[in-house]
Amino acid sequence: MPYPHRTVGSYNRLYAAIAGDAEVDMSRAPIAIPETEASADELARFYLDVRRTSERLCAPLAIEDYVLQAMPDVSPTRWHLAHVTWFFETFLIRPFLKTYEPLDDRYTYLFNSYYNAVGEQFSRPRRGQLSRPTVAEIRRYREHVDDAVLTLLNSVQREVPPRWAEILVLGANHEQQHQELMLTDIKYNLSINPLRPSYVQTSAPISAEGVSLQWRGFDGGVVEIGYSGNEFAFDNEFPRHAVHLEPFLLASRPVLCGEFLEFIEGGGYHRHDLWLSDGWQAVRDGAWQAPLYWENVDGEWFEFTLSGMRPIDRLAPVCHVSYFEADAYARWVGCRLPSEAEWEHAA
Repeated sequence: MPYPHRTVGSYNRLYAAIAGDAEVDMSRAPIAIPETEASADELARFYLDVRRTSERLCAPLAIEDYVLQAMPDVSPTRWHLAHVTWFFETFLIRPFLKTYEPLDDRYTYLFNSYYNAVGEQFSRPRRGQLSRPTVAEIRRYREHVDDAVLTLLNSVQREVPPRWAEILVLGANHEQQHQELMLTDIKYNLSINPLRPSYVQTSAPISAEGVSLQWRGFDGGVVEIGYSGNEFAFDNEFPRHAVHLEPFLLASRPVLCGEFLEFIEGGGYHRHDLWLSDGWQAVRDGAWQAPLYWENVDGEWFEFTLSGMRPIDRLAPVCHVSYFEADAYARWVGCRLPSEAEWEHAA
């Protein structure tokens, strides 16, 4: 069976592997997502585990770090902590805990992100312009809502109402998404500082030494994608449905930094024929010469990470490249990026 389409996966990962640091111990496994029929105690343990993880991720920060918004698409860490709390307050506590008294009704407007159905929102690009509420006040807000969630769960005589469990599990997964966003935003916020500060000291990322690139074939045809189980899934993972795929090959591992360096040194950022039209415009407007966090210092390439500046590890997966860069690299090596359906079917 021929495989006419060769695809290459660009690997965009977070530097979230911070095990080994005394202040931020992420080495233990998180509590598994409970079933919607879980007991109040199981749901409470899961809820508190997620909430405490957000606080552990903030442990290395100074107060000044919480309020920084270095670009419009980044949010201050303080805002992330408040917004995920607003989610529980808005969708779980206010509708179902009749004795609840809000800490501050103005937070309803201030920490809404884009939920137009529940009200107006404060301007996203201006979140970093606010000095109040303070970080301490945000912490009190989190404690206030946590107490309310536990009060709600403790009010159950028997089973937790399924709707409560569904909203709590959705809110916890939503907060886990923001934990990733917090790290991504912290990295960008620190990256613009000439002091190149580190968020946390870690060991070097795992390299792919000895892992040769191979091509794995898939026959294609009519396949099913989308979620079909009974556990938690976001709404954009539904419904399970059939798609048609042509036969394709998928790379067996991510693109490595050393391979992407060859693209840079081979003039990849100067060849308009490799780029989509909008991508080439972005290259020109932004004077792109390399991925966002890469820097050439006296002929040696470095990368800004959550652990500060480090020499590029040629055997580590390349990360934090844009879609335009990933697409241009794929063209340069005579391949293309996999579609969402191809990647899900293969994975």
